[in-house]
Amino acid sequence: MGSITNLKKISGIVIPKLSLVILILLAVAAWATPEVNYSIIITVDGLRPDAITPIKTPNLYFLLTQGSYTLEAETVNPSTTLPAHTSLITGVKPERHKTYFNFWTEGMSYIDLETIFSIAKKEKSTAMFVGKDKLKYLAKPGTIDYFKSSSEAPNSVEVITNSFITYFTKERPQLTLIHFPEPDLTGHEFGWMTKEYFTSLKRVDQSIREILETIRFEGALDETLIIVTADHGGKGKDHKEYVDENIKIPWIALGNKVRKNHKIEGKVNIDDTAPTVLHALGINTPSDWDGKSINEIFESQVEKETSDEN
Repeated sequence: MGSITNLKKISGIVIPKLSLVILILLAVAAWATPEVNYSIIITVDGLRPDAITPIKTPNLYFLLTQGSYTLEAETVNPSTTLPAHTSLITGVKPERHKTYFNFWTEGMSYIDLETIFSIAKKEKSTAMFVGKDKLKYLAKPGTIDYFKSSSEAPNSVEVITNSFITYFTKERPQLTLIHFPEPDLTGHEFGWMTKEYFTSLKRVDQSIREILETIRFEGALDETLIIVTADHGGKGKDHKEYVDENIKIPWIALGNKVRKNHKIEGKVNIDDTAPTVLHALGINTPSDWDGKSINEIFESQVEKETSDEN
């Protein structure tokens, strides 16, 4: 009887404590994690941060006031499309993913590392809309539900935009990469920061507005994390040199639980995109990734850190 009585006493003490601990952990997890249902990454190929102005790119500029941003993020070296996008979706630097080449054709092998798509596909739907065929290198079979490339066509910006709008309206992919090949294509032909460059960028700026309007119309904007960034900048008619004009890129995050009009204080690299997206979707990030989630952009995370300090 003594043993039974003691067990009851122990149970009476331990169980409530365990319950309280579990409740606290659940509350903290819910508080610290943004928990969005959708995430959309938009890469604007060749977009320099100083090309974002209220006159030339009013929609991109407006996003700065509506979300968290830095115009001092950095891409990889070499600052070319395929190495940069590989870091963007794998969360690791070129030294580890070994994608130094900037070409790919059908018949070549696909990426053999874990990506945000291979990780998210275990429980979420995925899609890619790109302007350059070589980005199919990142679409390892079994990881992408829907893939569309405009193959650098003159009307690529519009094709990509319309394809995304049509597919999102019907299928609602939960993780999407949208890649615009402009203003990079025009930059190589006429030069970065030229009149022609800004004319092509204006088309992208308009398309981003249409994409956001579609997400809002579908009632999904409050459930979506949107990140707008670039793979590299450009100087003259290329982006080969390791200089700020080529390396510095914008990084803008927008969402219901993202701090508004917040200039990010910490350093941001392109490989931080993948862990930030997974964190927002409530998916664990591989511990060995180089990139880290940019948690300061999330209101819940900032509130938690402030509470912990107090």
